[in-house]
Amino acid sequence: MDIQYLLFLQNIREALGGAFNSFFLQMSDLSYGIFVWLLACVMFWSVDKKNGRFLFLNVGFSRFFMQVLKLTFCVYRPWIRSDQIVPVETASGYSFPSGHSVTATANYGTMIERYRKHRPLCIFLGIMILLTIFSRNYIGAHTPQDVVVATLLGFVVVFCGVKVWEWFEAHSDRDYLLPCVGVVLTVLFLLYISLKSYPMDYVDGKLLVDPKKMMIDGYKDAGRILGVTLGWFLERRLVNFSMDVSAPQKVTRAGVGALLLIFYEKCAMPAMTAAFVSPWVNSFATFLELILLMVIYPLCFSRMEKSGKAGKN
Repeated sequence: MDIQYLLFLQNIREALGGAFNSFFLQMSDLSYGIFVWLLACVMFWSVDKKNGRFLFLNVGFSRFFMQVLKLTFCVYRPWIRSDQIVPVETASGYSFPSGHSVTATANYGTMIERYRKHRPLCIFLGIMILLTIFSRNYIGAHTPQDVVVATLLGFVVVFCGVKVWEWFEAHSDRDYLLPCVGVVLTVLFLLYISLKSYPMDYVDGKLLVDPKKMMIDGYKDAGRILGVTLGWFLERRLVNFSMDVSAPQKVTRAGVGALLLIFYEKCAMPAMTAAFVSPWVNSFATFLELILLMVIYPLCFSRMEKSGKAGKN
């Protein structure tokens, strides 16, 4: 049934001559990679610090649990399951559940939960979630169950997570528990994916799917869960930057930080992973990225703003 649905969409794509392929690819890209963290960063640095924290945590935890499911069930991509499927764009990692769908739901779902009184905004964000999950089916990257389960997972993390994060926000004397949870989850997950068995199916003597390549995203999201929990704690305890600054300063924070994020994602991280053969460097690279975004960069701009204010006085 799921393959038949994807073939139905594939026939529509072919009948339209691929007219909407670029549009749905862009919808997918808006819910993954740089854009996701950029939205969290701008919210955190310049708009609403508390909600920015929630974005970081909800996206981090939803992606973590998504990887637990991916590397547990090890479901092959649709085009591996059926040679009739010709995707618009291939993707890495196992298929179930959809990483793009869970990230979009956690990202936009957090905004819906926090700004639920702003009806037009919530409708727009809801449409973005629907477009993202449909796009993953339309381009042939995921089956319907991949996106449905991912969407449910994202909403569960959002609506349960916000209550948990608010509890930690209210109990400052126990905020150390969150990074402790992050450490435990990271260690257990890395041990799990490193020691568990994976399907080793061969076709004509060639390994169909290499588990080592499928595990790369798992290593990355393990680093992210440690980065967001420790980054949240360190910013609260050591930095605690103020949002009481001028509009130009907030714009500067966002602009310079965006360039920093793009440089790290496009230059520093690829160079780091290319320089070391070990897959563990993927965990370190994503961990360092979150510490840079949540702790180091805020520490730098808060000190510069304080020194600039002191100079004027």
